[in-house]
Amino acid sequence: MFKLPEITYPLSIDTIGKMLAMGHEATVRCLTTGCNHSSRLNLVALGHRIGFDHSCLVQDLQRYFYCPVCRAAGRDDKRIGLVRHTLTDPVSAWPRQAKSAYERAKGG
Repeated sequence: MFKLPEITYPLSIDTIGKMLAMGHEATVRCLTTGCNHSSRLNLVALGHRIGFDHSCLVQDLQRYFYCPVCRAAGRDDKRIGLVRHTLTDPVSAWPRQAKSAYERAKGG
C-alpha cells in the first residue's frame, strides 16, 4: 500500500499522488504527425517507481516515456504529450452499476 497526500486548498494537482487522490488518470499520446499512438498510464506503478511526490507535469515526466511505434519506424520517439482526465465509466462505476451495464450490453 501507499499513503496518498493530504489535499490542501487552494487546490493544486501537481504530483502523481495528488492525481490519484483526486481520482484522475493520465494518457500519454505521441505528438508526431500521423502517429497519434496513445496509452493509459498506470499511476500507481509509476508512483512506486519514481515517487508519489514527483511532479505530474509533462516536462517532468517526458524523459520516462517514448513512442514505440515511432521508435520502430526510426522517427523521433520523444515527442509526447500528457492528457489528464477524471476517471470515467466503466472504470469508475460502482460494481452493481458496472455489472448491470455489462448485462444490458450483452443482451441479458
